[in-house]
Amino acid sequence: MTLAAQHLTGWWVGYAIGAVVVLLVAALLIMIILTVRRIAAVAKDATDALRQTQERTEALWELEATRTAVKDILAGATEARHALGGNR
Repeated sequence: MTLAAQHLTGWWVGYAIGAVVVLLVAALLIMIILTVRRIAAVAKDATDALRQTQERTEALWELEATRTAVKDILAGATEARHALGGNR
């Protein structure tokens, strides 16, 4: 009986080491999943902030067209004033 018990001790040690390894891997996997979720939340916040910034600054891209239109209107008004005999 003693010989069989000594023979099985190695198996029990192996099972214990295997269980510890499985638990460590599971803990690391849970930590990785939680970290990825936090990163995803931060990335979503950053994406939302970038979209909001884009929406708020979209009008800036139209400034050149506005400047050109105002310049044309001013040139037309100046020309009309000259045609009507206004000051030069």
